[in-house]
Amino acid sequence: MAVLTLLAASFLSFSAQAQDLDVPYRKFVLDNGLELIVHEDHSDPVVAVYVYYHVGSGREERGRSGFAHLFEHMLFQGSQNIGDDQHFKLVSEAGGTLNGTTNTDRTNYYEVLPSNQLERALWLESDRMGFLLPAMTQAKLDNQRDVVKNERRQNYENRPYGQADGMIAAALYPPEHPYSWLTIGSHEDLTAASLDDVKDFFRRWYGPNNATLAIAGDVDTASVVTLVEKYFGPLPRGPQVDMPAPRPVTLAESKRLVMEDKVKLAQLTFVFPGVEKGHPDAPALQFLANILSSNKSAILDRALTIDESLASRVDASNQSDELAGAFTIEMRANPGTTLDTLESKMTNALARLAETGIDPDQLQRVKTRYETGFLRRLETVSNRASLLADNNTFTKDPGRYQENFERHLAVTPEDVHRVLVKYVVNRPAVVMSVVPEGKRNMAASESGTATKTAAASEVTATLDRTKQPAPAKEPAFRAPMVWHATLENGVKVVGTPYKELPMTTLSLSVPAGRLYESMPTLGLASLTAELMDEGTRALSTVELAQALDRLGASLSVSSSDDEISLRLSCLDTHLADAVKLLGDVLLQPRFADEDFKRIHKERLVALSTRADQIRTIASDAYNRLLWGDCIAGMPSSGTRETVERLTLADIKKFHAEHVVPNGARLSFVGSLDAAGVQKLLAPITSAWKATATAVATRPAAASAPKITSTKLYLVDKPGAAQSELRIGNIAVSSKDPNYYPLSVLNMPLGGQFSSRINLNLREDKGYTYGARTGFEGGLDPGAFTASAGVKTDVTKESVVEFMKELAQIRDGVTDEELAFTKESMRQSALRQYESTMALAMMLDGIGKYGYPDDYAARRLAELAGLSAGALRDLAQTYVNPNAMVLLVVGDKAKIGRGLAELGYGEPIELDVDGKPMKGVAGSY
Repeated sequence: MAVLTLLAASFLSFSAQAQDLDVPYRKFVLDNGLELIVHEDHSDPVVAVYVYYHVGSGREERGRSGFAHLFEHMLFQGSQNIGDDQHFKLVSEAGGTLNGTTNTDRTNYYEVLPSNQLERALWLESDRMGFLLPAMTQAKLDNQRDVVKNERRQNYENRPYGQADGMIAAALYPPEHPYSWLTIGSHEDLTAASLDDVKDFFRRWYGPNNATLAIAGDVDTASVVTLVEKYFGPLPRGPQVDMPAPRPVTLAESKRLVMEDKVKLAQLTFVFPGVEKGHPDAPALQFLANILSSNKSAILDRALTIDESLASRVDASNQSDELAGAFTIEMRANPGTTLDTLESKMTNALARLAETGIDPDQLQRVKTRYETGFLRRLETVSNRASLLADNNTFTKDPGRYQENFERHLAVTPEDVHRVLVKYVVNRPAVVMSVVPEGKRNMAASESGTATKTAAASEVTATLDRTKQPAPAKEPAFRAPMVWHATLENGVKVVGTPYKELPMTTLSLSVPAGRLYESMPTLGLASLTAELMDEGTRALSTVELAQALDRLGASLSVSSSDDEISLRLSCLDTHLADAVKLLGDVLLQPRFADEDFKRIHKERLVALSTRADQIRTIASDAYNRLLWGDCIAGMPSSGTRETVERLTLADIKKFHAEHVVPNGARLSFVGSLDAAGVQKLLAPITSAWKATATAVATRPAAASAPKITSTKLYLVDKPGAAQSELRIGNIAVSSKDPNYYPLSVLNMPLGGQFSSRINLNLREDKGYTYGARTGFEGGLDPGAFTASAGVKTDVTKESVVEFMKELAQIRDGVTDEELAFTKESMRQSALRQYESTMALAMMLDGIGKYGYPDDYAARRLAELAGLSAGALRDLAQTYVNPNAMVLLVVGDKAKIGRGLAELGYGEPIELDVDGKPMKGVAGSY
């Protein structure tokens, strides 16, 4: 079989400014039309395999919506030579990760594995490309149809404001335009889809001539070509697929829509017709969106959240897809603010911008942030494979990203002003008001038939596809080097070298988390962290955001149970300037009264809307049931009552007492060594000293209520599209010797796609989009939790299946499960330290939990020695379904009677905060 080499590129290189970037590749085209792209990078023993099919919901017809996304699911259900549910299992066993995604214009599938497992991925991908239909059955279709419907319920119908997108799409596009329906499809179309319908869809769109295969990582190009010829070469071409012509839309006049939802805050969305992918105006529209809303220095964010506290959420985005585009501005009103007010403020801000023009300095800051963000996205071979495949799918040129990058950098203020006037200011739009149920007066005022396709010809049997390929020689596990240092003020530093990109990531954590609060001051730590992010004595909130943008740096301040952490990421050329800003935020936070009033109001608004989100209700109530009425059992953001009492003086006092070097730690991922980091941070450490009022002692952990028997609790969420389940108990801390072995036990129970619980509730029963279990860990003992969002009408049955699986794991795992888990976790270690985030997490384990520098290697040795008997003993100690919290959040009228029949007595009813409701009769 002939293979044509089309292009060779240069060696991998990135400049310090993210310009002149080059992701080298070679492109080949097989006789059957499959386009292969290979990118070599030998820095880590990892390979990423991406298959892009040029089919998304944009290829569907009315009445057949959701087919492309349904096939994303169907392609994981086994093929002629791969058993049911084996795709996930085989990749997991090889130490890999995998998934698939669908949008309007393409469907992709990927595996990221240790590089010696490349042939396994090619065997799997080629088999479902060429041999899916013989294994497709009505039972599989029915099962995955249920899974997709559960996904729709979870992500659209059970999510506040979640159904607005479908109404907007239907109003923006004509009925026959494929963007007029959501990629996930409608319940009606999914129900109506027959087995023949979906088979015809596959035959039409999933041939090799409509696919791009991108392979990136620790590979040899010539060997890759040989393997791809072996597995994909015999597959026949599918029907001819042409590049679709753009189908942009226009609106003669604005369309105003109103939707009632179970929300407390009204939301206003403007969607203007935009431009398709590759249009010359797309880069300018993207930067216009960034200028309007991207951080606190953006025009609409500043006007609506800082200058005036009118909105709790502001967002602007440009979406340029293959057929058409849309430019969106979305604003969520604060209590007391009308949508008319938001519309007026937005309209006036846009008009002023059109009149005054675009500030060149603001555009340059946006460009710098774009450059740095683009470089960050090239950190892993997985992202690079996706980039090359995406560009090839839509342009037939894998390297088109360079041209697109240059087009963005060439955008001028005049370009942005032109697209503002051409597409947005005074232009017709779809205007959607989402209002609380029964309050339509809060809305903004008025100012086909499927084509049958012949089957592709049969594949010539030149290869025994029933035989799983053996892996190549396994690379040796390479643990990152770790170094330690102590700064002048006593702060402990743990670092690791990173030189693949000219970029540094560091994290400074101080002992000031929420466990240092008192019950009357709940929310103080997170509020302090948030206010630290609002500027310095020299820079206002907006000026700090602008300064960071000029450097292309990302700086955030966040709080956890134990710490307040300042995280900085930037290009090495700007590191010294960025660290100076971090020091100012740490030592000289602005703590201005006007900022406190604004952030305080935003927090109260957020607390008042927590009950809109069913998963938040479940999380809050579950934590309270586990920990009781103590700090650990309360939301980290506090309660409305406690936050209302907090003052700026409380913030300043907490900062002075807790944001101290005593007990602080620094994690550093970058090219500097210990001496370089000490020099870099010397200006901070010389000024940051412990004071007599400093409080660095960690409070003792609270005693959780003892669970002696399983009790069933219910929070009523009328009209909920799904029920949320939380089942569990307090287990161990991350420092406990049993924590790692328990994570091994969790894998076959509910820690991966092919786990017992997920295969039962999702794949076998179709009750849920996903079910899982996990051990939380932390400095104090954390929770063991089993969770899922399940169909309302099978809530009772889902609880039964969960409890059955939790009981059965106490009998231990099988030898087969143990061998599978060991192999999966052992091989996954080969690819676990490729990204800076993974390196930072490793340093966290060393710095926060006191793990030895070589703990990754030690865990591999511990894994090898674990026995089924040891895991059984752990299960019997830490997983006891007879002594757990069993919480259900859902529609009581529909699920209450079934829950009462489970044998745990009538459910104990809780309010949305997790407190028992007094005087409530069961009456189920």
